[in-house]
Amino acid sequence: MTETRSRYADRIASLAADARAARERFAGTELTGIELAGTEVSDPEEAALVAARDGLGPVVGAYVEARTADEPVRLSGRELDRLHAATSDWLAVYARCRGVDADPDATVREAAELLVDTHDVTDVAALLTGTHRDAP
Repeated sequence: MTETRSRYADRIASLAADARAARERFAGTELTGIELAGTEVSDPEEAALVAARDGLGPVVGAYVEARTADEPVRLSGRELDRLHAATSDWLAVYARCRGVDADPDATVREAAELLVDTHDVTDVAALLTGTHRDAP
């Protein structure tokens, strides 16, 4: 039996490909003067912000949009797997920007639930990678 693609399939495939490419490009690379999610970053803190806001944010946004659409959207198993991979890839990039070598295994649903709680995608990335810093 063939799974039915949702209207989000192409968008999800693109988000997953971008996340994988960013993770591969960032592995073992200097964190300055590199393009990340369409933005030239100049330091690790800026790169972390871009990874969360412009990388993880659109992935979580696509999931939330699909789940809250006026007409119910059933994402295929493949689409959910791609969202999971994209979430983990962007979280790995974020962690690397924060000086941590990590291979996070968080689902897009976990990220979306945290976003509802925190209202801040950088907080989501920090919490899911264990790189959050307590306020002084």
